[in-house]
Amino acid sequence: MTKAPAHDFDRRASQYEDHAPVQREAAAWLAEWLPDNIEGPALELGAGTGLFTRHLVGRARTLIASDAAPRMVAAGFTALPEAKWSVADAATPPGGRGYGWIFSCSLVQWLPDPCEAFCAWHRASAPGARLVSGWFVRGTLGEFFATCPEASPFPWRDAAEWGRLLGQAGWQTARSEVRTFHRHHADSGAMLREIHNAGAVVPRRIGAGKLREALRRYDRDHRGESGVRSTFEFLRVEAVRS
Repeated sequence: MTKAPAHDFDRRASQYEDHAPVQREAAAWLAEWLPDNIEGPALELGAGTGLFTRHLVGRARTLIASDAAPRMVAAGFTALPEAKWSVADAATPPGGRGYGWIFSCSLVQWLPDPCEAFCAWHRASAPGARLVSGWFVRGTLGEFFATCPEASPFPWRDAAEWGRLLGQAGWQTARSEVRTFHRHHADSGAMLREIHNAGAVVPRRIGAGKLREALRRYDRDHRGESGVRSTFEFLRVEAVRS
């Protein structure tokens, strides 16, 4: 039986940025590690509508921004025509080989086989190429998954596990750091709607009754003066192709 996808980014492309405040903050934080001038051919994978691409177009002379969702790519091209946009899966980078820089933001946690993707990025890059990437790691939405473990769309890994996978694929980590972001919502239903409207999908195996009960526990256990809180743990990495 084919496993149902844990995301619906293509259908949500037109509203993604309205419901992705944490992804926007994370993109700005990751961009702190960008050089003023990005020399040589650069590739962004999982570019979406361009939240991180905005930080690249003024620095990179040659930038390909790619995403597997055609509507995301169309929205990105409309907003940022300075980049060359391409519909491509992250595991099969477009344009062949020889990239001096590879970027991604808020993508890697969704990869079904991240080590295979890291290897593909290694093959697509030039000797000495740099990878600048950031993604969500274990601890993200911990409040929600504590009340409903079955809602987690994939196995979560911590920073050390991700570092080992990068090393196995031929990437040497130069620096890495984890930052915690928080969001507050009126209630757990508003939290879940924001996540859903940004493209994430609650697995269908969870019945409506079970989900309602989990949200009631969330409201009971995590409500404060500012509403209910959700936590996001974001890892940023700079690595060199070895």
